[in-house]
Amino acid sequence: MEEWFHAPEHPLGKDPALWTGLEATLPEALRKTIEFLDHLRVRATFFILGWAAERHPDIVRNIHAAGHEVACHGWSHQRVDRMCRDCFSEDLRRSKALLEDLSGQKILGFRAPRWSFGAEAWPYEVLLKEGFQYSSSRLPIPGLGMSVHESKTLDAIKEFPALTGTFAGVPVPAGGTVALRFMPEAWLRKTQDRCASSGRPAVYWFHPWELAADGPRLDGGRFFKWARYWRLEALPGRLAALIPAGDRRMARLVEAPSAEI
Repeated sequence: MEEWFHAPEHPLGKDPALWTGLEATLPEALRKTIEFLDHLRVRATFFILGWAAERHPDIVRNIHAAGHEVACHGWSHQRVDRMCRDCFSEDLRRSKALLEDLSGQKILGFRAPRWSFGAEAWPYEVLLKEGFQYSSSRLPIPGLGMSVHESKTLDAIKEFPALTGTFAGVPVPAGGTVALRFMPEAWLRKTQDRCASSGRPAVYWFHPWELAADGPRLDGGRFFKWARYWRLEALPGRLAALIPAGDRRMARLVEAPSAEI
């Protein structure tokens, strides 16, 4: 749950001082997202930036009122592997307190911006200290969490890695919007079935701004624009094809069968 400009590899995404002067799209993007999820009759987990929650407090209240889970994405989209322990702890504490105040519920889950836990174990120690119970912060491809392919408990924090598959012998993120827009539907379905048959949760993710394909866009090189925006208008249909309306297997992460929360 972040704005269209929160891309840490882009100059606008790197400089929080610029953000308040940029067009805000989250309220409208959230409306479209909740309508989409209501159409599918499923509930989801929203990992929300503290910065966004402070600027648009009603988005948190609306997410909670619609029956979705409110979870934490940090305050200002900083990579965890570039923060010290104390900085990460303060970032979590600030975000968690605001989200709990706005939602009226205890915040249990966290997702690291850009899957940035790296190889370190200390972020889980900090999460536990700050009262979290689970994380979904690893993408099991080289450099982004290769050591955690399945849901497991690390320092008493349950980790739910994002869905990946194998294409031509190469590990590929299978649950995110690049794969959902680019990869063959048969491959996406096969990857989903393989994950389900193993008893592991298949963790899918997307950003609300991606459901507002007519919104503002970041300037960048040809590859950047291709990866971020190509076939964006196809995303709702590709997601709906993988999630039958009312499918009771689709749930908030806090309700995942192996969560034990």
